[in-house]
Amino acid sequence: MDDINSTLDRLLQADMATTAAASGEIRHGFSLSGHHFLLQPGTYCELAAKQSICALPDCPDWFAGFINHRGHAVPVYDLARYLDTNTPRAEQKREFWILLLDAHPNTAGFMIPTLPTVLTDLSSVEHLNATEQPANLSPFISQAWQQNGQRWYEIDHTALLNHLKLQFQPSKQQ
Repeated sequence: MDDINSTLDRLLQADMATTAAASGEIRHGFSLSGHHFLLQPGTYCELAAKQSICALPDCPDWFAGFINHRGHAVPVYDLARYLDTNTPRAEQKREFWILLLDAHPNTAGFMIPTLPTVLTDLSSVEHLNATEQPANLSPFISQAWQQNGQRWYEIDHTALLNHLKLQFQPSKQQ
């Protein structure tokens, strides 16, 4: 995994160093189900190659399971499935990456079908149009950005993960 990260860093840094110096900020984003999501500034993230995910029975379809990351069990979520329940559950045979967010002990992963994107020179979108946003993630979108004709939604992954974790809590019956 360290080889993948160092290779990715080397590839991205070579092209982005001049642009980053001019713009002052590099942002990271990922695409799922035709939508583009932007991580909040300062989010610690790491990319892990496809690996075995230990699924658990009787869990929501959008919860892929756990991976072993440096000796720690890390939950992995299939956000494409969360966005659209008609999307088939990601198969272990299919190519995917795991975008790990936050440092231990708060690390969690999102399955993504392609490498993350490095973005600079984003333009803020004045008005968020709720009909253009993915409905399941609307409460977690804080701002929209535009680059090269693509709209990027800044997502509060911490609030989203807390919301997803609540789905596992037993409901209180009166």
